[in-house]
Amino acid sequence: MKEKPLTEILINHEEVQRVEDFAATLETIAKKLREEQKFTFVQGEEQIEVAPSAKVEAEYKYAIKGDKHSFEIEFEWYTGDKAAKSMKIE
Repeated sequence: MKEKPLTEILINHEEVQRVEDFAATLETIAKKLREEQKFTFVQGEEQIEVAPSAKVEAEYKYAIKGDKHSFEIEFEWYTGDKAAKSMKIE
């Protein structure tokens, strides 16, 4: 039986931001992905490069629990043998 790989969490960060600052962060991520296909998360001395493959699976989730609203954006991709491969017919 093949063992599942362990999950390694590289970034786990939460902070309270003004909506304008949060929007600016999203814009920076989008700009970097569009222009460089990657962005770098910097926290203190630590830098983690996030470089998705050319195709990502995106998930959007909006939930309400009492008076708390949450909107999540998640995208994931595979590298190596599981990376999305395109096909063409010649």
